[in-house]
Amino acid sequence: MLGDASVGKTSLLARYIDDTFQDTYQATIGANFLIKEVDLKKIIDGLDIRKELKSDIKKKGFKLYWWDIGGQKDKLLSNEYYFQQSIGAMVVFDIVNRESFDNIEFWISKLQELSGKVPFILVGNKLDQAENRAITKQEAQEKADEYGVKYIETSAKKDQNVDNAFEMLAILILNTFTD
Repeated sequence: MLGDASVGKTSLLARYIDDTFQDTYQATIGANFLIKEVDLKKIIDGLDIRKELKSDIKKKGFKLYWWDIGGQKDKLLSNEYYFQQSIGAMVVFDIVNRESFDNIEFWISKLQELSGKVPFILVGNKLDQAENRAITKQEAQEKADEYGVKYIETSAKKDQNVDNAFEMLAILILNTFTD
């Protein structure tokens, strides 16, 4: 989970993993580590992955391990080792905060510099505040198209598209294990 401070990375994870949301903001210092089993049983047969891998996922499930990295750029040096051996990422911005959108290029460049060409998605969070948006959906989609990635808008507060975003990334990660 990458992006500026206060874009909702921790809130998205809390909603997805524990189905909770806190209205008060607490900055992530360093990084948080979370685990969630992704339920892919409904869609696994449609994925173009090795048969053995499909079978394993059906029997054992599919778990993703998440590093929620603090969004303070000045403290990133101490967090760079969380990028190593990453197999995917969500780059998150706040749809009502122009600066957070402008900074996604920094986060993507860091991801690619430290993790290589791993799959990632672009997430515009805080859809519950859409009436105050500073970035249009079209502008965000154009940025995603520029990087050749998928874009989704979410609201951790109202639980909109949160599961879809995590499942979208899980599928992209699994598709890197094609036949």
